[in-house]
Amino acid sequence: MPSASTTYQSRWISLAFGVYVFIVLSFRLLLVGAAHRESMFESVAEGCKMNRVILRAHIALPQRGRVRDRDHRRARQHDADRRPSRREGAPRADRFVGTVRAMRPFIRWVAACIVAVAGLGTATARPVGAEPIPAGRVLRVHVPEAFGGKTVLGQLTVANVSSPGHVTAYGCDDGLPFDEHGRVSRSDLNYFGGVTPIWSNRLIVQADADGDVCFHTLTTADLVVDVNGVSFDTGISSFPNRRTDTRDDPRRRLAAGDTLRIHVPEATDAQTVIGQLTVARATRPGHITAYPCNDGPPPADGTSARSDLNYFGDIAPIWSNRLIVQADTDGNICFDALTPVDLVVDINGVTDTGIFSFPNRRTDTRLGDGESEGVSPRIVDGVPVWQPYTPVPALDGVAALTGESVSNAVARRPVLALKIDNYRLARPQWGLDRADAVIEVQAEGVSRFVALFQTDLPATIGPTRSARTGDLDLLSSMNRPVFAYSGANPGVTAWIGSADSAGVLVDFSAQTNGCYARRSDRPGPHDLDIDPSCAIERAADAGSAQPMWRIDGSWSPPDAVETRPDTSFTVPMNGVTVAWTWDAASRTYLRSQDGQPHLADEDRRIAANTVAVLATDYVPSIVDERSPHAVTTGSGPAVVHRDGRAIPGTWSRPTPYDDFVFHASDGTEIPLDTGTTWLELSPA
Repeated sequence: MPSASTTYQSRWISLAFGVYVFIVLSFRLLLVGAAHRESMFESVAEGCKMNRVILRAHIALPQRGRVRDRDHRRARQHDADRRPSRREGAPRADRFVGTVRAMRPFIRWVAACIVAVAGLGTATARPVGAEPIPAGRVLRVHVPEAFGGKTVLGQLTVANVSSPGHVTAYGCDDGLPFDEHGRVSRSDLNYFGGVTPIWSNRLIVQADADGDVCFHTLTTADLVVDVNGVSFDTGISSFPNRRTDTRDDPRRRLAAGDTLRIHVPEATDAQTVIGQLTVARATRPGHITAYPCNDGPPPADGTSARSDLNYFGDIAPIWSNRLIVQADTDGNICFDALTPVDLVVDINGVTDTGIFSFPNRRTDTRLGDGESEGVSPRIVDGVPVWQPYTPVPALDGVAALTGESVSNAVARRPVLALKIDNYRLARPQWGLDRADAVIEVQAEGVSRFVALFQTDLPATIGPTRSARTGDLDLLSSMNRPVFAYSGANPGVTAWIGSADSAGVLVDFSAQTNGCYARRSDRPGPHDLDIDPSCAIERAADAGSAQPMWRIDGSWSPPDAVETRPDTSFTVPMNGVTVAWTWDAASRTYLRSQDGQPHLADEDRRIAANTVAVLATDYVPSIVDERSPHAVTTGSGPAVVHRDGRAIPGTWSRPTPYDDFVFHASDGTEIPLDTGTTWLELSPA
């Protein structure tokens, strides 16, 4: 147990460090504009947060250092035998050093905070406008040397990640790879952001015919893509592994900034060396850069910089990565270390014609490089080509869209996804109030509804209207639904036909199917209705309904989740004024539009148990630029309204086959309530 004097000194040291942090931070804040201060606070908080995890690891896992402590115990005891005890008048300096040693975990944490503060506003800070790649979005990198579909070589790194996930690399025109159930079937870098914010792996991926490589991230992340070679697939010369291990000689351990030179006789004439690169006994974050010795290290100017292995020594002392680097004309390769480490370099192959190397080119989203894109299937002649899809089995006694108990016969029903008109002359709609879920999307001049039916099938529903390209991304997650619509232009028709051929949906257009009729009491084209039971019966190969979001009727927000009372709110949509009002008696939200209650036929009020408002990007459709295409993959701001409370947060959906996921501002997942759900895709 520390003495009272030691505790007293510890408090003074803590106070001194705290005052220093406060003074430096305040001074730095005075030197920058207000627009940057929020990101600065985030940077400091992240730095202190990560190192607080490290501090806790020191406290919670004392056994990690027992072997090392045992090695030093005798030396400390020898020193103690020679020092006078405190009662004998030990020098105050010795007692101070002992206090500092006892406080090393705390000092490391405070020092990390100081580094975060002192580094604000430097060249490594995120430029204004530089954003990470949102969850479910794609970064496209063009590699001119890979034209014709060559294999691209380099390094792939994620930074500033806070949750588990993975990055998938693929040739952009080839499309994100999926299995038969719509799950992403490849990962090129797996990471666990709860442990460390930086992860990396060697990049080996085939580009598309245009030389483009796309990177899809499951969760929000900064991407650092180093590209420095392409392969012509003509072979690699392998040989028995040769290892260089600096641990064999303590004098060879690399200090910060040191260089290790290795000669590879087989790599003379600047052949490319292949092997494995490992750091050991790392105690701090850093990276290793490999390069041809005679060429010198790449300039650290942010564009030609290069890393071949990134590590985070505070978390683990050993990190490794695939080694692919061009030697110089003498067959020499060099390795520079940012921080002190031991290096283990395994070399087991070279290639002279199989890989064409060039000076490294870096794409770094932390510096504003690149822009994120949405995920879409491979496009051939203007038409998406979906992977063949096999439906998954039905849920057992649960309605997929409402979460309520139903018979197995109902649970086996597919989703009938119906496009419904919302033009003024189309009101009131009929059957809309009985939908399990409704997705309101922007169309030309006014909104339209993608109404989803499974548990409750009215005699007729309508008025049915035409399809748009944006519908396909929504339909892809419904486990081969029956898609009912009045028709579409030739471009959209080709899209739907392609999805039908791959088994993604059942094309049930009024142009080629029965079960539709015209009503005499409505003007055309707002008069087309459909018999839903007829449509489901004829679509025998449709898949059973599957959830599109998580449902939990018993959930309530934890105290840490921000909420606010929810008596009424409006939804920004073009061409229509949308409002919802909480009705405590029915525990539902009642919909109004254009200042009037939204009624279905027979004056039935449109109501919902959950209303989720998603800020959504709309882009011109590639088949008709006049038509808005809703981008429903990726992520964005959202507000979930349930149980009379509004919960601000975000929505995310990595691919068209995935569910919508909602998170509160603190990261807590928000399930939707049982019963009817409306998704409002409000223009961002």
